Amino acid sequence: MAWYSLPTRREISIVLFSLTIFVLFYNLESSFQQLQTLHGWVAQGVSKQSGHVATSVNWEEELYGDWTLEELQVAKNAQSRHQESVKNSTSLWGSRERASTNFHSEVYGTVGVNDGYIHWNEDLPMTTIIKHVPGSTILDHVFLFNGTVYLVSDDPSFPPVGAIASSMEKPTEVPQSSDWQVLSTEKGREILGRYGGLIHGVTWLCTDVQPSNYTLFSLWRTYSSLNTSIDPADPLVLSPPRRIFYPNIPTLIGARPEVNAPILPRQRSPSGFHPYLPKAAFPTLGLMYQEDWQDFASMQAPFLLRRVVVSDSGAARRYKDDVPPFAVPLSQLSASAHWWEPIRRNLAAFLGVELEVKKNWIGSQKAVITYLSRQDDPNGPKLRESDHEALVDMLNKLGKNYVVNVVHASTPWREHMTAILRSTVVISAHGSHLADSVFMTPSTRSTLLEIFLPGTVTRDAELSVKSLGISYIAWWHDKPYNAKSVVTSPTGSNSSEIPVDVAALAKAIRRI
Repeated sequence: MAWYSLPTRREISIVLFSLTIFVLFYNLESSFQQLQTLHGWVAQGVSKQSGHVATSVNWEEELYGDWTLEELQVAKNAQSRHQESVKNSTSLWGSRERASTNFHSEVYGTVGVNDGYIHWNEDLPMTTIIKHVPGSTILDHVFLFNGTVYLVSDDPSFPPVGAIASSMEKPTEVPQSSDWQVLSTEKGREILGRYGGLIHGVTWLCTDVQPSNYTLFSLWRTYSSLNTSIDPADPLVLSPPRRIFYPNIPTLIGARPEVNAPILPRQRSPSGFHPYLPKAAFPTLGLMYQEDWQDFASMQAPFLLRRVVVSDSGAARRYKDDVPPFAVPLSQLSASAHWWEPIRRNLAAFLGVELEVKKNWIGSQKAVITYLSRQDDPNGPKLRESDHEALVDMLNKLGKNYVVNVVHASTPWREHMTAILRSTVVISAHGSHLADSVFMTPSTRSTLLEIFLPGTVTRDAELSVKSLGISYIAWWHDKPYNAKSVVTSPTGSNSSEIPVDVAALAKAIRRI
């Protein structure tokens, strides 16, 4: 039907009102700015009588603007970030005000893509010792240049580099000048120049050729000495480590294949832990090997590392040889009683393991016993086969108050670590695999029972679990190890098969 009548006043009013609302809210930002301008004109009495001359206003541009809403928001965010970076940036293109006065290792907000450089000019960052025991050191402001680690200090009490690190070529000796150097400020300006790359966050550095299974455990113990008030319910309160360097360990082992040779898979170099572990327990930690270290050395530019936690077994052995190198910070650096709890909770959360102990209706709980069998491991110590079978049979007959897990060397990592996290007691022949026992839940009953060939013993597992409040028993055939006994360290030749009196061991388990 054709519309021949003119619109009414009411209809015109509705259309004009709708258009006004649409124009105002289409670009809300410009609308408010214009309303403020109009308010200013009224307040100042802008008129011809006051002598002010009103300029013509492009209302279309003022109301609509030349931005879309998304572009305007991006521009506002960019302007805010620019103002913040001008005030705080230490990048090559940012302000030098903060760069010359503040080199704290804390990360101030999100690190941008342009925050990888720093100009220190004449104000060269000085290296400071935050924590130090032989072989375990926390340093602020460490330089890496042409493959050499430089520490800049005029402090005469600065510890010798031989107490911090070791020679790259001969790990038992003190580092050479091409490995580590301490520079005076004047010499540092001469060698390091006026600017360089900036490596943010916390860096872990393990200089060992063959890292221990306790490397991550020891590094976190050293780092956690910065906070002695960690509560068991607290999250990870320290800034998480960003990377760990292994400058003496290649990414892969074996000879590099020829260019035209058949492609053969190469194994990863042993790093002292299962490759899944850092991804679950230390999710921010990136692994960097010898090739990465060489890349930095080949770039012909100094790099400033904000904070570095160093672990060096050679330095620890030269100054203290009565305990394993990894254990030096356990006894010589103070920390919270719950220092390992954030890492254990990380792993438990990843595996979906509830850490709260569930009790039955009478208020007691079942003991979870995990036997880490090594019978299917072609290398390393294992129980005598007949004793192994008797041990498994005995554990399965302990009764309804016990939950028993038998975990083999070939058991998938996820099942293996889940069993340990839930364990009250862990039993196994001695070996480096017992480093995983540090993830047991500490309690008054938690116990690690390590079985040795009589006359031999090592202290690695003992020192690690005791530092967490977990009890420890070293077992010799039919009795616990006596600390007064003369012992030697076990070797592959004399500990391939270990005898054990299962009946005596059963009595010891029931007493736990």
